[in-house]
Amino acid sequence: MSGRLAQVLAETAEQAPPVPSPDDLWRRGRHRRRRRQTAAALACLLLVAALAWSPVRSRTALEFAGPGADVLPSEVLPSEVAEPHLWQRTFHGDPNGPVKLTFTTGHSLNLETALVLIGDDGSYRLDYLSPGEEPGVLSPNGRWLLGQNMTDLTTGDTRKLDRALSGITPAVWAPDSRTAVGVIGDDTGTSYGPDGQEIDGPAPEIVLVDVASGFTRTILRSPDTSRWRAAFSPDGGRLAVFSAAPGHAPRVLIIDTHGGEQPREITLTDRQQLAGPAAWTPDGSRILLTAGDTCAWADLCQEQTWHPQRLDAATGTIADDTARGLRGYPTVVAWRDGEPIAQQTRDGHDGCETVTVTATGARTLPLAVAGGGCADYARDLLETGALGGPGIGPSPWQAQWWAYLPAAVLLLVLVQVVRVIVRRRTQVGVPGMPPANGRPEPAGSPESEA
Repeated sequence: MSGRLAQVLAETAEQAPPVPSPDDLWRRGRHRRRRRQTAAALACLLLVAALAWSPVRSRTALEFAGPGADVLPSEVLPSEVAEPHLWQRTFHGDPNGPVKLTFTTGHSLNLETALVLIGDDGSYRLDYLSPGEEPGVLSPNGRWLLGQNMTDLTTGDTRKLDRALSGITPAVWAPDSRTAVGVIGDDTGTSYGPDGQEIDGPAPEIVLVDVASGFTRTILRSPDTSRWRAAFSPDGGRLAVFSAAPGHAPRVLIIDTHGGEQPREITLTDRQQLAGPAAWTPDGSRILLTAGDTCAWADLCQEQTWHPQRLDAATGTIADDTARGLRGYPTVVAWRDGEPIAQQTRDGHDGCETVTVTATGARTLPLAVAGGGCADYARDLLETGALGGPGIGPSPWQAQWWAYLPAAVLLLVLVQVVRVIVRRRTQVGVPGMPPANGRPEPAGSPESEA
């Protein structure tokens, strides 16, 4: 080798990076292997979590509709709806509207009544109510919730009305979801003067609510709203208002919502009342009444039975339907295939039954909801959607943010356990594998010779 070549090789060797020691190479390889193992374990756990997160919503329409049927999950009402989890995500933190239905529950963290909102995709949200706050009424299209003010269920924003409703007497929606009627100044108690005499305050106002503007317009003053009911005609142009003031016979007023005609009054008996918010027949010619067979509606007698009647909106005449002996306290909430849909409760019986009133009786619909009282269904879906789809329950992963903290801690613990197990299996019982300290034994040592 010439002197020049030796010099070049020496200079190149000096400039080259040092060769890592065997110990360093082993340490780097071990760290790289651990990172890969940790990443693989984490990916497996995330996959399991993802599979657990999407259990209910994706199968609703497919299982119910059958092969070839063109039914979207948002067009199906489930046969059963379970209670929410205690850690369920809140509505105001993450709105899920439009919604299919709402119902109240005591299954909440504060042990008070909360409102459960079921979205079109089957998602659950909780709205914790303040003491004494009423849950509000769902619009027919499932977008709005009207209590004292109006809540947009798609954004979570609250639209203030120019005058807040009382909220105690539930509002009633027009079929097009553009107008509602409510009460301002409920007569909820008696006021007394300094000498103990009763003082009559101003009578409660029945007002129309315009959804677009939030303005209210008084159409009637009623001396008593404890048994107040109302129903819009299918075109929204007329309103039937039922009231039963103490000392006066119950009555139904038919009001032109545009103010062009004088109200028409029909006197009823104490065993008759407006059937509910969907009392008008689909053709707008008649108004459905419910007539008690056992006692007056105000008496709340045991085992009340009833039958439907039809009030002619033009002449005021009343005719009985053929169905008889229906049990419970009904409210007509929709029409389907020309037949009224009623929700019924009964004294001494838990739950709420949803039925179709036929010419011969009542047919129970496959709709059951947990919680207390009757569910509030989006009327559009109740009338035109598919009924009796697969039951749904809350996803455990639709939780409030703080509920993810213990899950994150558990995930980290599982990852660490997997790392330890994999590390021990690769280091114990494998010929030529370095000991657990990660350093190979020096040559000539008893351990290496062995």
